[in-house]
Amino acid sequence: MNNKQAFTLIELLVVVLIIGILAAVALPQYQKAVEKSRAAQAITLLKSVFQAAKAYELANGNWPSSFEELSLDIPWTGTVCIDGANAPCLSNNDWSLRLWNDAVNLRGFSINRLSGPYKGGGFTMRHASAAAVPLDTLLCYEYKSGAYKIAQVGMYCPKLFNGTLKVEGDNGAIYTFMQP
Repeated sequence: MNNKQAFTLIELLVVVLIIGILAAVALPQYQKAVEKSRAAQAITLLKSVFQAAKAYELANGNWPSSFEELSLDIPWTGTVCIDGANAPCLSNNDWSLRLWNDAVNLRGFSINRLSGPYKGGGFTMRHASAAAVPLDTLLCYEYKSGAYKIAQVGMYCPKLFNGTLKVEGDNGAIYTFMQP
């Protein structure tokens, strides 16, 4: 009697199917975890730059007008920004950091995703603002129009960071979300 033990083709196909289903379920969760990690690094940089600007304002009586005025070294050398405003900007391949210094309406910083599935999402901290948003608070936002619009409104701030809609600004071009 032949006593060979082996897997049948059906058994192998079932195992491959199960592995494929598990991979399809796990991949989006992995991508979200990676984005949350990248965003945590960006938020840390944003908060550091914001604190350095507040220290500059205390020492000099005005908000900085360039990154060089801050006592902080930012290694980014690119100047690609998410919008066309004439404000100082630094970038790397994934993020754009913008300094806002409009003496009347807006002082603060924003950091935006430039690439990937979450392009158009970002964070901001404002020290002065004409918009109805809390000052000196971290806000998440999504561009819903323009070259850097997010693929689907609500896929970044609410789904990844549990943000709740605060205000629609800039003529409906930006959604701003409060962080929990």
